Amino acid sequence: MGGTNQLRLQMDLPPDYDYGAWIRHTGVEEACNRLALWSMHGGAIWLASDDVAGKSHLLRTFAADQAAVAMLEVSAETGEQSGMSSGALAQQWMASLQGHVHWLIDVQAGVMSQSTAHALFHLLERGRDLQCSLVIAWRGDPGTLPPELSSRLLAMEKIEMTPPADDEVLLNVLRSSAGRLQWDIREQVLQAMLTYLPRQLDVLVSALHALEILSFEQKHKPGPAWVKQQLIRIAGQLHPSLL
Repeated sequence: MGGTNQLRLQMDLPPDYDYGAWIRHTGVEEACNRLALWSMHGGAIWLASDDVAGKSHLLRTFAADQAAVAMLEVSAETGEQSGMSSGALAQQWMASLQGHVHWLIDVQAGVMSQSTAHALFHLLERGRDLQCSLVIAWRGDPGTLPPELSSRLLAMEKIEMTPPADDEVLLNVLRSSAGRLQWDIREQVLQAMLTYLPRQLDVLVSALHALEILSFEQKHKPGPAWVKQQLIRIAGQLHPSLL
């Protein structure tokens, strides 16, 4: 077998969200500290951000580390896709959270459908009746929400998260992401990503996943020339003006 070939086991490995491997930096420090207090003292928190900042990742790592919390992932179009009424959808969500008093709710970024938003409002009301503590992660404009949900969200303690501010932290995040993929990747590849791609967390992590898939599909261990070719192609798709 040549040195550039890779073999991949034909099995799906579960995502590895290890709170110990979570990369803490100035943009997420307040959220990390507040979640630690929340697990002991409770409260209602809205994790927000202007850009992709790792909110979903933080909730997953925290949930994996805390057996006492329950996590719910909400798609913006869940209501329309399911064909369920908002009340029925809220009841379905409640069933998945039953038995827990600490809730983590990860809502897909962007504008929520009306039925999803109303279901989320019913869920929050039910949580308040049960005196549950909750954290909602959502990136969007509260002005696009129904007034009843917007008022509930704005009444929560809002904590802003921001992406990494320097290259070294971005590299640490990429190393951690490669580790979750259980992919042994060369440091030069990560450095090249910062050279050829915008320094945006969502772009870099998505590109890392794309490289991992291409590498195994083509049975090719990433080398400098191959990585440069793929990153230039990805950059061209994202920002043609960069070429």
